[in-house]
Amino acid sequence: MVKPEDVMKALSGTWLYLNVTTFNDNGTISHEEDPGLGASPTGMLHYNAAGLMSANFMSGRAADRPAGVDSAAIDVGSDADWALIGKHTLSYAGPYRVTLTTDDVEEGQITHGPTRVAWLPSWVGRELEKNYTLYDDDEVMRFIARTQDGRISHQFFQRLA
Repeated sequence: MVKPEDVMKALSGTWLYLNVTTFNDNGTISHEEDPGLGASPTGMLHYNAAGLMSANFMSGRAADRPAGVDSAAIDVGSDADWALIGKHTLSYAGPYRVTLTTDDVEEGQITHGPTRVAWLPSWVGRELEKNYTLYDDDEVMRFIARTQDGRISHQFFQRLA
């Protein structure tokens, strides 16, 4: 079996979200958009070898990202604009750990959490289990995980650094 620290070393870096395919329990592809992030979200993951991670995603729909709203001037934009941005964002950070190893560092399971910070208070303390596979000399990663509504999600990421 591979040592957990070898998995953490292999995952360390910054990963760009590429796409997702979501399956129903019967194996058919679900064509439903994620209600918060839409069909084409943008996102990044970051892992370090010390066991810390962060995940940041946002909707790719222009209607979910009101123009002109800026943290340097929080009085610009309505409360509804700020709420819309929050509704269509997903962000959390905290420790992660290796929960299942195999004979190969390229495949196993990790758990994000318990999260320490999150865009939603209900996500603080949450644990998210993900099966992972690394491809293309560890430059592409696939996560398989259950969605909040019980479907099976295959998310793909490209290593940036």
